[in-house]
Amino acid sequence: MFAFTSLGSKVLDSVNDGRGPPQFIISGQNYHRIRSLLPDAGQKPKFAQLYIYDTQHEIMHRQRIFGQTSEIDKELITELLQMIDTHNVISQSFRRVREFYQCHPSENFSLKLYSQRKVDQRIYSAPSCDEVAALIVGDFESSDHGRDSIVRSTGAQLQRIYKTHALYWPLQYPLLFSYGEDGYQLNIAYRGEQPGYVPGRRTRVCLRKFICFHLQIREHEDGIIHKCRWLFQQFVVDCFTMIESQRLYEIRIKQSTIRGEVLQGIKKAMRRGSDEASSIGTRIILPSSFTGGRRYMSNRCQDAMAICKYFGYPDLFLTITCNPNWREF
Repeated sequence: MFAFTSLGSKVLDSVNDGRGPPQFIISGQNYHRIRSLLPDAGQKPKFAQLYIYDTQHEIMHRQRIFGQTSEIDKELITELLQMIDTHNVISQSFRRVREFYQCHPSENFSLKLYSQRKVDQRIYSAPSCDEVAALIVGDFESSDHGRDSIVRSTGAQLQRIYKTHALYWPLQYPLLFSYGEDGYQLNIAYRGEQPGYVPGRRTRVCLRKFICFHLQIREHEDGIIHKCRWLFQQFVVDCFTMIESQRLYEIRIKQSTIRGEVLQGIKKAMRRGSDEASSIGTRIILPSSFTGGRRYMSNRCQDAMAICKYFGYPDLFLTITCNPNWREF
C-alpha cells in the first residue's frame, strides 16, 4: 500500500485458501520496478505516483488497492502515512516533487535516486533528503549516471532498480525501513579495525552477510522486521531471490574460469563444420559450488552413498504405545 516500487514477479495466491498458515510464493524472476512520477492520461496513480499526483484523494486511492469493499481503517492509513511523511526521507523527497508539480504543472522534471550516499558508511547516521534524491528541472538526456536511477515525470517505461542500489529495500518496504535507511550496496567496509591483508579473506561485506545481519534476532533490540507477519515472509523471499540472482550473475561473468566453452560444445561444433553461431547457443554452466544445481546435487548424492558404504545403510526403528482393545487391532 505504501511501497514506491512494484514487484516484477507473479505472486501465487491460490495456495492461501484458509486451510493452513499463510504462505508467500512467487513465480518467475523477481525484481523491483518504478513507474514515472505522474500517471498517463486516464490512468489512476500507482505506487510512487500516489505521493505526488492527486494527493487530495490519496487515502481513497490507497484503500482501493485492496478492492472497493476493503474494510481497512482509513484512520490507520492516515496515521501510517503521517508517520512515513514525518520520518522517511524518501517520502519527503517525493513530497518535494509534489510541491514543485503543484507550482509548475507544465514543467518537465525528473527525480534522481542516488545509488550510494557520499558519506562514511560505517557511521550510522540517518540519511537526509539531499543524500538520497535530487530534483532535476528540465530535460535530462545524460546517459552517464551509473547505477543512479532517473525517474522521469511522464512517458517513461517501467524502470528496474538494481539489487545493489542503496534504496532497493526502502523503496519497496517503507514500513520496515521507516527512516529510509540504506539497503545493501557495493563496497561496504567491515566495522572497526581490520587485521592485515590475508589472501582469500573478504575485505567488504557480501550480500548474504548483510541480509543475515538484518534477519538476526537480538535480545536487546525490538526488531520490527520479525513482527510484520506476511510482509516479513515477502521480505525473506525477496532476500533469497536477491542472493540467488547475485550468485547467478557472478557465475555468468566468470564462465571463462570454469571452461564453459568446452562444456557447451563450441569447439566440437566448429570441428563438425558448423559456422552458424546461433545454432550453438550460449548456455550458462552452473558449477558444483552452486547450491541446488545439478552438479551440486550429484556430488551430495555421491557423498551420501560413500557414507552408507563406510558406515552401513541407515535404518529406522519405531516403537508405539497403543490400546489392544482398539478396533484396528
